[in-house]
Parts: sequence; structure tokens; C-alpha cells
Amino acid sequence: MSAAEPQFLPVNAAWTPARCAALLEGLSPEQELQFYAADHASPSDPGAYIRVQRQGAEVWLRKAANHGWSTDWQRIPLKDLQGELYRNRHAQPFGVQLSAFRVQATEGEK
Repeated sequence: MSAAEPQFLPVNAAWTPARCAALLEGLSPEQELQFYAADHASPSDPGAYIRVQRQGAEVWLRKAANHGWSTDWQRIPLKDLQGELYRNRHAQPFGVQLSAFRVQATEGEK
């Protein structure tokens, strides 16, 4: 898979918390996962687009954004990230996007 060719993985209501965790645990440092969190509080349009990068064996960074705002990259425990993906599995009509990322995130940067 090249950086220009994201892969869409089907995620639906049948997914379990364990399957969400397995997807996240399977991320390599060369990949980025993106999904839509319909339940995320937003100052603009509903929800947020979530980007996730794995930085090490037990380190995941997460960034949220939507229409004119974004958060910094922040560490997030796997259990919290898994819960967010699981709660929002129904909001992925095209699946989640898995792609190679060009710039590795640094905790605390925009």
C-alpha cells in the first residue's frame, strides 16, 4: 500500500470491542487510522474526524478535527481509543481509512 492509496476497512454494528482493539493493536508505526466519531463534542459541525498513530508498543496518539478546529496530538490509552471506535462503529458508512502517513505525529503538536 502506498501513501497515495488509502485502504478502507469495513466496520459495522457487528464489530465487537475485541475486534476494535485488535485493529488498533495491529497498527504499524508506518500507518495511520482515520474514522468518524459522531459522538465527539464539537464547536462546529457535529462529531469529529479522528486520526490515530501508534508510536510504540503501548503508545497511541490521537487527534480530533472538524470544520475549522483541531486538537493537539495526545496520548490515549488503548482502552479509551477502543471504546471510541466501538461506540462509533455505526458511523462508518465507507469503513475506517488505513493509510501510510507522511509525517509522524509528535505529542502536543497541532
